[in-house]
Amino acid sequence: MPRTSTKADAPVRRGASDYRLEDQVGFLLRRAYQRASSNLVERIGSYDLTAPQYATLARLYERGALSQNLLGRLVAMEPANIRDVVLRLKKRRLVTTRRDPTDKRLILIDLTAAGVALVEQLIPIEIECTATTLAPLKASQKAVLYELLGRLAED
Repeated sequence: MPRTSTKADAPVRRGASDYRLEDQVGFLLRRAYQRASSNLVERIGSYDLTAPQYATLARLYERGALSQNLLGRLVAMEPANIRDVVLRLKKRRLVTTRRDPTDKRLILIDLTAAGVALVEQLIPIEIECTATTLAPLKASQKAVLYELLGRLAED
């Protein structure tokens, strides 16, 4: 059985295709996300928030009250995950729920005053975290990155 190594400088096994994980877009996007997310979580961890929880609060701050389904789509979360995030934020009294006055079947999620205050406190921190993540890039490279990521993220 071949020996394996966990060292970064371990010998590289090459097959006929010379496949490298580092050449796969999903891997690179995940690594970039991990860097951005860890920059954010390092700074907001003391607020007892995860990156998805922050994204949920920020989207509500931007858009106002939203149905849980639409909120989940706007923060790119599966229905079960957004449900869990909303429940946790509601338990902390950062969001509230109410029936949609025009469609009683819909439950709307909105920020509480405490949720608004928290997001307003965290936005500058998130902006700094984004700057930290993008620090290795020149301004023109940042613009290209945003444009390309926007294309890849389109539905």
